[in-house]
Amino acid sequence: MPYVVLPPRWFLKCLSLSVKAKRLVHTQRTLKTLLHEGYFAELLPSKSERYLPDLPPNYSVYLGIDPSADSLQLGNLVALMGLLRCHMVGASVLAVVGTGTVAVGDPSGRLTKRDSNPNSNYETNADEIEHELANIRQNYLENFFPRKTESGAPDPFIILRNGDWLSGMHCLEFLRDIASHFRIPELLGKESVQLRLNSGNGMDLNEFLYPALQAVDFLHLYQNYNCHVQVGGQDQLGNIQCGLDLIHRKLGSYAFGLTVPLLTTPDGKKFGKSETGTRNATIWLSKDKLTPYAFYQRILNLPDQLISSRLLRQLTFFSSDEIRSLMKIHEDTPDTRPVQRALARELTLLVHGASALHASELATRIFFPRKKSTEQTSLGIISEELTQQECDCLRTYLAPTVKLVPVIHSQLPVDWSTESVSRWLGCLLRTATSADTESSYVTNCLRKGVTLNDVVLFKPNNDMRSVQHPSDNHLNVDLTVCQLLQEAVGRCEARLGLNILKLGKHEHWFVSTKRLWDT
Repeated sequence: MPYVVLPPRWFLKCLSLSVKAKRLVHTQRTLKTLLHEGYFAELLPSKSERYLPDLPPNYSVYLGIDPSADSLQLGNLVALMGLLRCHMVGASVLAVVGTGTVAVGDPSGRLTKRDSNPNSNYETNADEIEHELANIRQNYLENFFPRKTESGAPDPFIILRNGDWLSGMHCLEFLRDIASHFRIPELLGKESVQLRLNSGNGMDLNEFLYPALQAVDFLHLYQNYNCHVQVGGQDQLGNIQCGLDLIHRKLGSYAFGLTVPLLTTPDGKKFGKSETGTRNATIWLSKDKLTPYAFYQRILNLPDQLISSRLLRQLTFFSSDEIRSLMKIHEDTPDTRPVQRALARELTLLVHGASALHASELATRIFFPRKKSTEQTSLGIISEELTQQECDCLRTYLAPTVKLVPVIHSQLPVDWSTESVSRWLGCLLRTATSADTESSYVTNCLRKGVTLNDVVLFKPNNDMRSVQHPSDNHLNVDLTVCQLLQEAVGRCEARLGLNILKLGKHEHWFVSTKRLWDT
């Protein structure tokens, strides 16, 4: 039975220790210091900073996470970084997946009501998100966490679902024990309500009461988990305030809220597809939706206009001095992309772990030779520059179940006839572009040019008249392409049985024609 040959455990341990040794994390020890250094945007209640040192021992901090999608994305990571910073200064932290509140839908920042989905969809999404959170928790503790408690164990990092307590609350209980502590004018004054009313779209009663429903989370966590602080994006300001009000009015106690800035471009636009200028540009944290290599490359290729000290403050654990130093290097030598490289390294390590970072950097080194010599090729790097240990790691990363780098597993054509080559090449290209929902994208890639092992099969801007529509499950190629493909396959890297497929200038795939993962 085939099995994956994994790198020795000691090697993975060395990888983790190596990346941790090369990193420096900020050394702030209190929430007050983090606030002063600009890692948080706002503190609630206003002017309550002097009371932060009075937080009780073993207090906890919570962050709510909406499971309306089946994966977290880069924007979610900003608030999660705020939660982890609280953990670094000694708080227990709670990540609360909103399986209860998502059924209503947070109206914050929306001009229209959210589409409703079956509860089973949200539960499935929550399963995926909990898996991502658990991975991030493990990577954070292994590679970033700078200290231990007296007991030798880190402070707790707990993942919860608010459906566990909200689903048991009856309507009359909510109206009597929760809604009675809120006033109509204060809810009408919420930014989310005003935005909807001013748009002319109106708002349903369930959305209107959403802030009060979310406040139940803070109350429950305050009473059961010693939770005195909520972290959230700036768009959660009104919801956080409702939680503080409920705790004070119902229990006579005080709590705090900390907001983090939303992830935006320097001109204030929300970070998203339009800013990156590429298709399917959402930077997902799930490796099933975006491989760690693709994640690394998306960050590495962020345009310079997105780079700022604020972005580094939002997405890394760097200190203020380190951020200033990185920005100075970026200003002096922007062509070396020092900030993008630092971000790609930090975020890949946090989201996907040390092995994924090593795989991404190794694949990047192979796909994009840094030497200017025209003789430097991807296959040359594999055969001439990689150590035996690096080759062993690459073999592991190429296994079908690992999903760290872009790889296509395919047997060679049965012969070199036009029919066999057409079928094989068409299958290869469809696999390489399967993540895109538009079938015409295959044709677009061919127009950009297709290269295998540095042999050009289709030149850029080819007229494509001989290529049928991809839905025909077939590409027509002539004898010239067959001969070129045969030449390309003859250049295969013999030690690992690898080919390098290149679409356009920047999209690369390993093509494995050898069962490297079997013994």
